[in-house]
Amino acid sequence: MPDLISADFLKFVIPALGAVIAWLVNERRRRATEEYPRREDRYRELLLAMNGFYTHSSDAAVRGRFIEEYKRCWLYCDDSVIKAANEAMKVMSEGTTVPMAERHKVLGNFVLTLRRDLLSRKLTTRTKLRPEDYMHISPG
Repeated sequence: MPDLISADFLKFVIPALGAVIAWLVNERRRRATEEYPRREDRYRELLLAMNGFYTHSSDAAVRGRFIEEYKRCWLYCDDSVIKAANEAMKVMSEGTTVPMAERHKVLGNFVLTLRRDLLSRKLTTRTKLRPEDYMHISPG
């Protein structure tokens, strides 16, 4: 046991541990740097495609873009964003009876959730979503 704590052993172990910790921190920072632009692109496209759900500019092609971006969000986005997108799609679907004021509130919450997620810059490392949370919808 005394040999394990010798000065020569510590000269090797302490720098090695420091290098491993520095590498882990650097990898986490690199991942966060790479993930941010992907999220920003997803969110930008979601916001642009949201117009396809408004009655004054209802467009199946634009709604299709929104749905494709929603699917990509399952790869990169935080659970809160996906849940807010689900709520937004529920109130934007054709034939909904949700009052316009409530729709605007839900859509505002969706945009605010996107903003909060971008500003947090946190990495998505865990999820509590279940298969039932994925919405199967069509643009039509």
